[in-house]
Amino acid sequence: MKKEIAIKWINLLAFAASLYVNYLSVVTQLGGKSIRELSDKYSNLFTPANQTFAIWSLIYTLVFVFLITQFFSRSGEKQFSNSFLFLISCALNAGWIVAWQLEYIGLSLVIMLALLAVLARINQQATTEKGMLQKIVFGVYLGWICIATIANVTTWLISLRLSIPFSIQIFSTLGILIVAAIVVGWVMKKLANPFLAIAVIWAFYGVYVKRLGDVPEIAYTAMAMAILVLLSIWLFSIRPTGR
Repeated sequence: MKKEIAIKWINLLAFAASLYVNYLSVVTQLGGKSIRELSDKYSNLFTPANQTFAIWSLIYTLVFVFLITQFFSRSGEKQFSNSFLFLISCALNAGWIVAWQLEYIGLSLVIMLALLAVLARINQQATTEKGMLQKIVFGVYLGWICIATIANVTTWLISLRLSIPFSIQIFSTLGILIVAAIVVGWVMKKLANPFLAIAVIWAFYGVYVKRLGDVPEIAYTAMAMAILVLLSIWLFSIRPTGR
């Protein structure tokens, strides 16, 4: 029991520390540029509209609510309390911000992939939990990181200063959108968690808004993929597999 309580406090403190790093990135601009300025510097056709990133406020709010409810959880719900996965996710979250703002793009991609793996594992645990809150919180979180990972890959390619014709960039972005929607649908099915769709649909909508004026084919594809992700909740009849 003491160990469980200690981990709950450690998780809460780790979350506070990651929020503080986020705060520093905004106030002090660790590498001399804000996250938005760096996003604009490495802008590509997959980057959504700036306002799309406001979803972090929702994610952090959901995580905070979840961490507080952990102190009032029933004794039978122990999996999350006995795991250091959330602590690791906080460290990776903060580490990504530092790497990104110092423009270590390759390192930021490695960290993002690690965060993706940790959140996937947390979501796997959530399929065996009785409560719904963990599935909602970390489903939304994982959904956004799925999209952020793809964006990080495209940013890394931009940082390599490859000379890619614009027509090829358009074609590649269309392919990325389609593959992303299919993969997310499969992940929702595998994890029996439809809440990934919230962040993914929002991200696709952000791409739609950003590209409607200059590359409409990407905008309409993004909207179509958002609808596909929404429909996949019903098509796959979200339920655990292999049980």
